[in-house]
Amino acid sequence: MHDGRFETLEEVIEHYNSNVKISLSLDANMFKIKNGIGLNQNEKQDLINFLKTLTDEEFISGNQ
Repeated sequence: MHDGRFETLEEVIEHYNSNVKISLSLDANMFKIKNGIGLNQNEKQDLINFLKTLTDEEFISGNQ
């Protein structure tokens, strides 16, 4: 995430799904889901697939 602790999108999803760690920098809205959002494996994969559709390959490669 912002501090580089996760290397993959899958790790980020799993963090929000079941491994939310309470900290001073945690958004107040996250306290409502401190036990995670509870996605099953199919839902996690669907979310990952959707988020990957938002990747702009032209922007990443500098070919704008």
